Amino acid sequence: MKRAIVLSGGGSRGAYQIGFWKAIRELGIDYDIVTGTSIGSLNGAFMVQGNYKDAVKLWSNMNYDKVLEDGIDGTFSTPSGRKKIISKYAKGALKGGLSVPALEKTIKDNFKPELFFSSPVDYGLMTARFPSLKPVAITKDKLTKENFPDYLLASAACFPAFKLKNIDDKNYIDGGYYDNLPINLATQLGATEVIAVYLKAVGRVKKKINPNVPVTLIAPRNDIGNFLVLESKQAKRAMKFGYNDTMKTFKMLEGDKYTFKRGSLKRNFIRQSERFINLLQDYFKVYETKEKYKCFFKANKVEALSRVLEKTAHAFNVDEVSVYRTSVLNVLIKKAYRKTSLSSANMIKSLIKNNKIKDVLVSKELICYLYEEINKKQKPCKSLERLAILFPDGFLCALYLKTIMR
Repeated sequence: MKRAIVLSGGGSRGAYQIGFWKAIRELGIDYDIVTGTSIGSLNGAFMVQGNYKDAVKLWSNMNYDKVLEDGIDGTFSTPSGRKKIISKYAKGALKGGLSVPALEKTIKDNFKPELFFSSPVDYGLMTARFPSLKPVAITKDKLTKENFPDYLLASAACFPAFKLKNIDDKNYIDGGYYDNLPINLATQLGATEVIAVYLKAVGRVKKKINPNVPVTLIAPRNDIGNFLVLESKQAKRAMKFGYNDTMKTFKMLEGDKYTFKRGSLKRNFIRQSERFINLLQDYFKVYETKEKYKCFFKANKVEALSRVLEKTAHAFNVDEVSVYRTSVLNVLIKKAYRKTSLSSANMIKSLIKNNKIKDVLVSKELICYLYEEINKKQKPCKSLERLAILFPDGFLCALYLKTIMR
């Protein structure tokens, strides 16, 4: 058996792949082959070399000076910084792409030929010729100490944001223009099993040629940021999500957008389900057959209640990056509820009254409004039935809030 790690392109989202690497190190998952496109080819080189700490250090201190000529003075989190960053990329694209001598230096500083070429792990990267977009797969046996940095730059030549890479009078472009997730390259190198990390970035993904090779796909479940934002804060957050999602994929943690310790969701169901389902039955007797509610009256109740818990936490803007116990998340939801202005909830009432339903999303304000209405009425009535039909998800979240507010 030969296990391959396949890493997609995705610019600065590549930090997520370092979180993935942390997780498989903890899980003791070995690999025989690594293939990558664009930033995946750079992270893949780290994985062949085995210098995990260097990769973490690079991404934890990520900034524009490590990639772009003259860097950028600003941060994407401020309006002025965002304007500078967008403007720099836009002006660069109009001139045929930005020069990236800093990225070239970063690659040369982190490429360790003695580790790379002595490693038993095989390797391949994907790039493409320009303008033909003909695929070029460069495997470890074709690489040398001298040409490897150039081919890494070719694989990551994200045109038109970055300039094309010229090697021996031939122009190369980001491998994502041909295959942003090079699973087929891994199978050509002999992989019989694949773990692929897909960053959901722009780029083509080729159909898998060999259907007999099983693929475990790991991809972000949360927003891990703009692929052109080269900032340490975003990178550190993406690494945490990469770790969380990998551990969830291998059943060591649980949850969807939120992450919980194993067994925590079941314990929450045991603690909260009787009260929640009793409330549900009180308010939804007429609507049991509707798709939004029937899952609670069938076998998969733990998963159904967990979805409501996550929607409620998301609506109240509870941070998604931590690993929680459900008891802690419930406390944070209650704290967020108590801080929510009732005047904001009254705005929802005004929108409903004026038939502006399309302007009402599942938000903390909607949940607070529905929660207050449930507490006022105490028993099912026509007005609550109407709200339940109009806002099924919001109503379930309001019932969950009522369940834990005791």
